Amino acid sequence: MTTSTASTPTLLSSLRARLMPERPGGWLRATAWASLLANALLVLTGGLVRLTGSGLGCPTWPRCTEESWTSTRAMGMHGAIEFGNRLLTFVLVAVAVLTFLAVWRSRRSHPGLLSLALVLAGGIVVQAVVGGVTVRTGLNPWVVGVHFMLSAVMIAVAAVLVGRARRASLPQVAAEQRPGQVGGPAGRWLRGTALAVGALAFVVVYVGTLVTGTGPHAGDAGEVARHTFDAYVVTRLHTLPAYLLLGVTVLGLVQAARQGWPATVRRPLALLGGVLVVQGVIGYYQFFTGLPVVAVALHLVGAAVLVAVVGTVLDRAFVVSAPAGDGVDDGARVGATSAV
Repeated sequence: MTTSTASTPTLLSSLRARLMPERPGGWLRATAWASLLANALLVLTGGLVRLTGSGLGCPTWPRCTEESWTSTRAMGMHGAIEFGNRLLTFVLVAVAVLTFLAVWRSRRSHPGLLSLALVLAGGIVVQAVVGGVTVRTGLNPWVVGVHFMLSAVMIAVAAVLVGRARRASLPQVAAEQRPGQVGGPAGRWLRGTALAVGALAFVVVYVGTLVTGTGPHAGDAGEVARHTFDAYVVTRLHTLPAYLLLGVTVLGLVQAARQGWPATVRRPLALLGGVLVVQGVIGYYQFFTGLPVVAVALHLVGAAVLVAVVGTVLDRAFVVSAPAGDGVDDGARVGATSAV
């Protein structure tokens, strides 16, 4: 009995040290990646809800029905799919709590990590409320669009958290991505390119929600409100900022070669270009083949990857173009030390 009692504090101390480390490490990187993947998965499951016509599988919110918190056998596949999508919120909450715990004890030395963790936690609450409004408004396409845009922002923020967690815990990464590598006119070019990429990506994704709200996949087999835009026109409007984004990306790669931007910036820019090309191929395929479900689902996954890469581009661009020794990033001190 005495041995068991004595071992309890040791077990709790070990658990606390694991979940709440004093310094960022592998556990923080794991929770950051889990946050990114979980938010991306939410986009996919939300897309499956819409593509299977299960958007009103649970016809009310926060309950699934007026009498039950969960779906019932009588509600069939649509109820199960929609309720399953709602259950993913609890996974996001668990990941957010673990991420918060992972950064709490290092909050003074790495305040940026705590800020990002809090943004992601708050975003879950906002998403849940908007999801409820989506159901209660009968899948209003404007609200559905806001719901998707919030997911996109969450993915981008999670991608930034992954980058900061890696810099804060891996000296070699911090050294590779240290501030002060691109200054002067080249630094302004880099920051301008990153901002243009972010702005155009936002427009691309938002206009994509208008295309979706105009198309045939309403999210429910019943009468659901749709946008009244001309499908052809709004689709063409979607491609315009996409081409501009690809052009800015290519221009950025050209400037990277001319001005000697570090590989840590060139790599995500090149990846962004590749993602845009693949997304374009999928987009044209689904347009000319009547929007098959599999193609639309792949396009949704591609959108999630796109915003994650854009978040990475923004993060790295502003870090490496900051003045040397600037506290713009939580890994700056580690990188400066490792580079000496």
